[in-house]
Amino acid sequence: MCDATVVPPEYKRGFDRKKGLAAKVFVMMTVVYLAALIPGSYLKPAAEFCPEDEPDCKRPELFAFELVNAITFLWQSFIAIRSFHFRQTPLKIFPQTPVGRVYGFSEESELIACISMTIQVWGLIMTPLIPEFTSPIMLGHHFCAALVSFVALQYQYYYYYSVFYLALSEVSSLPLLVMSLSKYFPPEPGSFQDIATGLAGPAFAITFTYYRVYLWLKMTRQLWSDGRHVLSKGISNQYRPGKDWCLYLVLAICTLLSCMQLFWFSLIVTEALKMAGYDVPALNPGFD
Repeated sequence: MCDATVVPPEYKRGFDRKKGLAAKVFVMMTVVYLAALIPGSYLKPAAEFCPEDEPDCKRPELFAFELVNAITFLWQSFIAIRSFHFRQTPLKIFPQTPVGRVYGFSEESELIACISMTIQVWGLIMTPLIPEFTSPIMLGHHFCAALVSFVALQYQYYYYYSVFYLALSEVSSLPLLVMSLSKYFPPEPGSFQDIATGLAGPAFAITFTYYRVYLWLKMTRQLWSDGRHVLSKGISNQYRPGKDWCLYLVLAICTLLSCMQLFWFSLIVTEALKMAGYDVPALNPGFD
């Protein structure tokens, strides 16, 4: 009889199994982007996003890129909220031990890791084509997230945490996207877009604080504890011989991304203080 608290050492190489799906998703994202260039060409961008010698320019690539982001964020948010908050998949599927959380398997987490990797690789390729998205911090975020997603997918690491880090954390990106679209394509006063933009600011601050600060730091503390346990006990080399570097890489990148979350949170606090009337220095967010 199988003990539900035991995770077998053998694992499924997710990238080898899911590379076909990854290719299809990549193509679908590209098709949506190209198709969205057509309606995007009818939108008038803000003057600051046009060359000085071309005040009536068109920037359909901004709309197309954000539309692709919106679709992927909606999918990630839906599957993650359903899994994390309602089904409580991480608690019900994975043994609640360091080994279970580091090496356990679920089809849902494998799917999330595959889609996340594809999204980040697509973003890494496309962002250099659009000047507004080429900040080092944004490119670095895409690269780190893509690398972590690939390692998790191929070597079956941290599937317990995949629902949160690779999907649920993107919930706060939805209101941010609404704000970004209104910055690129200013809405008419009183329009639906204008009202949505007004609501998006507080929604972004709340969801970012909850998901990318509070829950992020809480999950990261447990992730580090589980990682240290399997490394210090020699379990990591038993379950993934010669792959200790994967754990060290994930822990290092998670720390780097945690610093990014705190940096971005400092920007939110700065903006809130400015709105409250305090004189604070302006900072460059790096994720516009």
